[in-house]
Amino acid sequence: MLPDQLIICRPIGMNLSRWLVLNFSRLLGRLLSLLGAYVFYFLQFPALLFRRQKLASHLLSLCARQFLNCLGIRVKVRSDFDWNVSGEGYVHIYNHENPLDVFVIQGYLKLPSITTAGSHLGLILPFFDIAARNAGHVLLDHMSSDSRRKSFSMSFDVMSDYGQMIIAPNGSLITSIYQRASRSAQVLAKRFSTSIAPWIFAYDGLGLSREDMYNPLSIFLKRIIAPPACITCTLCQRDLDAIPVDLPKDLFEPAVIEFYELRRKQC
Repeated sequence: MLPDQLIICRPIGMNLSRWLVLNFSRLLGRLLSLLGAYVFYFLQFPALLFRRQKLASHLLSLCARQFLNCLGIRVKVRSDFDWNVSGEGYVHIYNHENPLDVFVIQGYLKLPSITTAGSHLGLILPFFDIAARNAGHVLLDHMSSDSRRKSFSMSFDVMSDYGQMIIAPNGSLITSIYQRASRSAQVLAKRFSTSIAPWIFAYDGLGLSREDMYNPLSIFLKRIIAPPACITCTLCQRDLDAIPVDLPKDLFEPAVIEFYELRRKQC
């Protein structure tokens, strides 16, 4: 019997043989992408052994892209200005609503981050903490107050080294950005005299439920032959002033929530 998570449905009106060919070719292509992801992932470690940290980080980005490919997910990055110009760093924030965001950030935005991904990706990616830290990511256990303090302290070092990073103000998938937004981004932006760059992540056709959020196997089984899906990441230059860094402490969280509520309605 197939696992409950693996849903196979033939669209009404589609010829059975055509449906079988379509799904077989889709499965084969995605399994090849999965194989490629692991090849890139494990090639990192010889690179790290020979002190080729940038090469290892690049291999992790290729791995992240291949993982998204194997799940049938296309990523679009849209911006009306070059936010990655050397010397013009930002404290980036985004509406973290999906466990695959870490692959989007590493594979496409190529920004260091504070992430809770280590708690579940370590199950499928051995030594993920080593790979993530080399790419500039700060691993966070959102259930531990000590881990939250340490990760925030480490974020100052990341900003000093990389000039910019991305943070999910809601902290984890458990709490929505429409309910909670920490002041971490504001504190960092003030410390490094930069602006807050608010990204909008839009998810189309992923077909994942809340129960899948911290279950990599469930996500894989649901997506391995599922129809193509898309994650769109948008950053507009006009939004750099939407959340002022110099807001009073008690007004920062409402400003972030209001911004994302407004963008959600517009979308």
